[in-house]
Amino acid sequence: MYKLFNIKHKIIIGCLCVIFAGCSYTPYRYSFSLIDPQSETMNFEDSNVQFRFVPSAENIWVAIMNKTDHDINLVRDNAEYIDPLGESRRVHYGYDYVQEVMNFEDYDLYVPPMRIDPGSEISGYVWINIWPDFCIGQDRFSTRSYEIYYLMESLFPRYSFEGRGEGLKDSTFNLILPIDFGGYISNYTFTFMINDVVG
Repeated sequence: MYKLFNIKHKIIIGCLCVIFAGCSYTPYRYSFSLIDPQSETMNFEDSNVQFRFVPSAENIWVAIMNKTDHDINLVRDNAEYIDPLGESRRVHYGYDYVQEVMNFEDYDLYVPPMRIDPGSEISGYVWINIWPDFCIGQDRFSTRSYEIYYLMESLFPRYSFEGRGEGLKDSTFNLILPIDFGGYISNYTFTFMINDVVG
């Protein structure tokens, strides 16, 4: 009972913060570049696969195209985000953050690989996965979607009350996306730079 009250209390305070933030805080605007492998267009490709990226303060949109003539798999359970301080974090990949959290709980804190058919492309968002440390609880069906969404952690501060975004200028972060080529796993590692932060 106390836990439910505590969650509701946090949600109410969070909503009030968002209302006041919208009135008195300007959101940070970030500009990014892909520096390793170096790319002017936030794209990378080799003979087997193509990646396209659109980073933001909250997440990273990622499209992956299979250029081979056989199925490949994104090994989501081994994908990771390394923040500007060098801390490695597990990630979710998909279009619906709440659904990805629920699936993560359904599979007992494991994320199954995502198949990419020959000549086809998948796309979705990469979010930080905080749920190994903060589980939904015994009765996950009583946890509402908005409660899960409210607890989502963004990659970088969106407003000044979330942290000092300006201090991240010229810092780097990494995204590691393991691709399984039928038994051989290649860990594609991408290094991004935060070129500027305006807020």
